Amino acid sequence: MYNPRLNELYKDREIISRFKGYENNKVIGENAFSFTENTGVVSFPALSPRNKRVFFNVTGDNLQGLFSKECIAYINNGSLYYGGEKVTDLFFPNINEERKFVSMGAYLIIFPDKVYVNTEDLSDYGYLEAEFESNAQVTLGMCRADGELYGDYAISSVPPENPANGDLWLDTSSTPHTLKQFYETVNFWQEIATTYVRINCANIGENFNQYDGVLLSGFENTDLDGAHVIRHKGDDFIVITGIIDNALTIDTVVRVQRKVPDMDFVCEYGNRIWGCSSKTNEIYASKLGDPKNFNSFMGISMDSYAVSVGSDGPFTAAVGYRGYILFFKENCVHKIYGQNPPYTVVTSYIRGVQKGSHRSVVCLNETLYYKSVGGVCAYEGGVPVSVSSALGDTYYSKAVAGGCFSKYYICMSDKNEQRHLFVYDEDKALWHREDNIDIREFSNNNCNLYFIMNQDGSRRMGLMDGENRYGSFTGELKGFYEEDDFNWTFESGLWGLGLPENKYYSNVSLRATGTKGARLSVFFEFDSNGKWVKQIDTVFDKTGSLHLPFITPRCDHLRIKIQGRGDVKIYSISRKIESGSELNV
Repeated sequence: MYNPRLNELYKDREIISRFKGYENNKVIGENAFSFTENTGVVSFPALSPRNKRVFFNVTGDNLQGLFSKECIAYINNGSLYYGGEKVTDLFFPNINEERKFVSMGAYLIIFPDKVYVNTEDLSDYGYLEAEFESNAQVTLGMCRADGELYGDYAISSVPPENPANGDLWLDTSSTPHTLKQFYETVNFWQEIATTYVRINCANIGENFNQYDGVLLSGFENTDLDGAHVIRHKGDDFIVITGIIDNALTIDTVVRVQRKVPDMDFVCEYGNRIWGCSSKTNEIYASKLGDPKNFNSFMGISMDSYAVSVGSDGPFTAAVGYRGYILFFKENCVHKIYGQNPPYTVVTSYIRGVQKGSHRSVVCLNETLYYKSVGGVCAYEGGVPVSVSSALGDTYYSKAVAGGCFSKYYICMSDKNEQRHLFVYDEDKALWHREDNIDIREFSNNNCNLYFIMNQDGSRRMGLMDGENRYGSFTGELKGFYEEDDFNWTFESGLWGLGLPENKYYSNVSLRATGTKGARLSVFFEFDSNGKWVKQIDTVFDKTGSLHLPFITPRCDHLRIKIQGRGDVKIYSISRKIESGSELNV
């Protein structure tokens, strides 16, 4: 006798307990999220919102130049503050111009203003450049290296007759002229290899230092105009290498200038200031230990340095990294090797730093991260590797970034100029999108990540991550408040498309914990119908855990959206899957 039986349908339960982060791609893992808002990896592998931020009572329409040494430095409304103390009588004009800070020893150096400040003594500040312009007679005479004038000497094309031991003769028989001294013991006029000129004028040497590289101009009827090194000086004189026929008096205006090149990007490495200029396509380095001198060339290891490069396009960033200096363009990097001049320049044609994203360059745990045209790259000296595939094919630009512990924070603009803050956790290789905050600068000080944000045309300083996020973490920034509870969102990709059989989800359940007053809401979208259906909206009446089961209608696939406010952690999502018949019923 025939006894019909129904085939038992397949049933299974899947549990997601290790959650990935943000993945903005067409196909993503079922434990990843196509959209996140105000989320983070602070409770990984559980889901949770990001840390709360702290905001300081440091605001201003032109707040900028955030930089870290022993204390935080910044410029606000044209004045420099360091450790909360204002540097008096130092004012920065053009307050909308972007500043670049460099640390060199105790000094803080600020470009393009070319200003230096001693952070150990804030009354010690000034300008890298110096200039003297005469308003009185200038006298010139031949002298020794220490500035002592030679006095009388013969000037002719033939040797003087009956010379005495030590007499001087300026030989004009050839060009250039040469100064010679007579040695009686050998009856010979010996050429003096290096000759010096002393330039006298009231206050001419006051703003210069010995061995400064300077430019001279206005010295008529001499060969002194051009680049020189000050060999010796006093307040009212300077000594340079050179030669003149006679002592001279100059009544016209003469100038002595110590110049620093205009540089697009600067960094410190090997006790030198390095920089580059897109206008000249050149790379520069200051004299060793002396940020004021970029034109001191004496043929020694301490000399300044300059070199032209032949690559196309503007420079986009500069940084010292792992024993060499990197000067990026969008399609290449110039590496500078060596301890002293002459250096070796090697060009590698790789993905460089995107134009306008120079502030995205951050060294995090020995790896250099930066925003290239095509995405975020990790660079360790060879070929950069993209780490931003999770961000999808959206084009971003104008990136600024900061690093704290193993997290790389990067804020970028999309094609609509909307700013987005993303966080990449290096240890876990996970991304999260935080929110649309408009951050202009980051700086890490004492394991705390500070930032300057733009909001409604004004700027405010805050702290986003760090070792002591809720304490009196830095004495110079007194007066702060912690932000209120904020809304956060996780939105999954499609669940179920990876299973070829007819099936449906019979129920979904979450296990979560939260603090008292925290809110949690869950929505489902079934079979890509574009409608989010709220399943639950609950408030934690006490700190503890919840188990939230949901009975879902039959569907081929679904998406889940989890929203909340306050401190909530989601530890697992379980899903019961049942196969359907051949008719999908």
